[in-house]
Amino acid sequence: MKFKEASIRPENLMKKAKAYFVKDYKYLHSYRKTFKHVYCPACNKDNKKYLFNKNGFKYYNCNNCDTFYVTPRPSEKILSNFYKNSKLYEFWNNFIFPSTEKVRNKKIFLPRVNKIIQLCKKHKISKKKIIDIGAGFGTFCKIIQDKKFFKQVIAVEPNNEGAKKCFEKKIITLNSSIENLSKKHFKDVNVLTLFEVIEHLYSPFNFLKKINKLCSKNTFVIYTCPNGMGFDISFLGKESDSVDHEHLNYLNPYSIKILAERSGFEVLDVMTPGVLDIDILKNKYASKVFKTKNNFLKQIFSNAVIAHNFQNFLIKNKLSSNMWVVLKKV
Repeated sequence: MKFKEASIRPENLMKKAKAYFVKDYKYLHSYRKTFKHVYCPACNKDNKKYLFNKNGFKYYNCNNCDTFYVTPRPSEKILSNFYKNSKLYEFWNNFIFPSTEKVRNKKIFLPRVNKIIQLCKKHKISKKKIIDIGAGFGTFCKIIQDKKFFKQVIAVEPNNEGAKKCFEKKIITLNSSIENLSKKHFKDVNVLTLFEVIEHLYSPFNFLKKINKLCSKNTFVIYTCPNGMGFDISFLGKESDSVDHEHLNYLNPYSIKILAERSGFEVLDVMTPGVLDIDILKNKYASKVFKTKNNFLKQIFSNAVIAHNFQNFLIKNKLSSNMWVVLKKV
């Protein structure tokens, strides 16, 4: 595969980012006495088993739907302040995103835009207005705005630095969290996109219920998130870079349907088009973070053709650690 993890996460910058990563989770832990216990974010059952502790956060697996999640966790208010002022996000917005923007445009955002357009055509979705919630650096909004597929593109970004970057790209931007928006902001919206947002939320259920109330029956919600039962996350567990203080919820193709039905949506599509599972696991193996005597995995790591074919197998069978979901209001 031509697309490698290092091309979007340069090693030198990722090393520098660690200092900001530590500052962020120390900030959250300063409020640990106020952390709240929660039931499974997908099925709302309290039938769980302990998995591990990472950086002071406790992870549990739901015995009912196999979602794994953090509990206790920071409150919505703490998380809202955290994302507005995160030093790690500021570093990504000022250094990592700009330095990798070209490759991200080509390998992540352009395919992402094309997939959104493809899904809109497949499900015959109108194209008057699209809102991207958690727009980050604004790259997706900029590319889909340039495509002129939608008449209007709007970014919603609670982080101050991220919103500033969106403004600079001449995108209509709401520097706010979804909780502070009203129905007027969602008038005539055909598509809501959420890329890597659901896993960060205190309550994905409350969030989707809020969206359900704000949007009309003609609004589709398309979101991406980690697949907690995906290939590299399943093997790496607590050593996975996807498992960190920002990510509280690790859904899977089964549990997202439960969550959708509880919050008033129907699932139209579930896909796992991720292309980095093998490369991520191979890199962890090379750095000795992931240790294995499994010759099956070693064969995959040592042969580029096998690795490519196996990644395609993961994609086809919904086993990649990157998940796409298309919802429609019931």
